[in-house]
Amino acid sequence: MNNYVERITHYLKVIDAPDYWRRYRDAVYFERLCRQCPNYGRRWACPPITGCYRPDLSQYSKAALMMIRIDITPGTPGDADTLRGIIEPVRAVYERELLHAEKNLGGTACLFTGMCPHCPGLECARISGEPCRHPELVRPSLEALGFNLEATAIDIFDTPMLWCDNGLAPRYLTLIGGIFHNGDTDKIQL
Repeated sequence: MNNYVERITHYLKVIDAPDYWRRYRDAVYFERLCRQCPNYGRRWACPPITGCYRPDLSQYSKAALMMIRIDITPGTPGDADTLRGIIEPVRAVYERELLHAEKNLGGTACLFTGMCPHCPGLECARISGEPCRHPELVRPSLEALGFNLEATAIDIFDTPMLWCDNGLAPRYLTLIGGIFHNGDTDKIQL
């Protein structure tokens, strides 16, 4: 475990997918925000999500949403490298769980935000117009599909998202992902 991590807690909420779609998705607004990112259109998991990388979530009746809360040591630096060092190992563990659950439920996983970790040291194949090298692993995040994760964190998990302040990391970090599916919710074990 990273020296800055005090505790990792995960939460799972299964909700009505069409209701989540209606209440928490604003694709136009979030697409506009994503256009400001240097990765826009340069990574297969980043907007605009096109072709086989764009899941049809409207076919699913349930959304199993997972939030990971990473409590970190007060005074932790808030620079990108430190935060990436905290988030990436945690993200890797829970993404494997989401992909496993996707396979078992026959649904579609939406993974956590951040840089795709599957081609370390290589440019994303999207830059050269090639298909993804790891399509079995790469899924868009909820926010890449236009979902409001701040509202999700507050309304569904009763946990506001926190941000860096004065060069320091917040008291905790949150990651939100999930699976849209039609399966038996009793089979979900994340």
